[in-house]
Amino acid sequence: MTSEPLGRFLPPGTKVRYDGLVDGGSEYGVVIYCWIDAEANVYDGHIAFYGAAFPEGAPKKQPYVLRYASTSLVVVD
Repeated sequence: MTSEPLGRFLPPGTKVRYDGLVDGGSEYGVVIYCWIDAEANVYDGHIAFYGAAFPEGAPKKQPYVLRYASTSLVVVD
């Protein structure tokens, strides 16, 4: 019997926030790709992060890409 994966699928382009920074702040990003990690049985994703806020217009810096479980991300509008 297979249990349902933890978290939820986040479609590419979904804006998200990560609140687990050591200094207590948040960082904002956009989902690039989301999949089920079979070993951990969770939805994982590659997120392009922009830092403490989304850029207005074209970003001045290239975003950095990190991997997070979808359970650690908050969807923002």
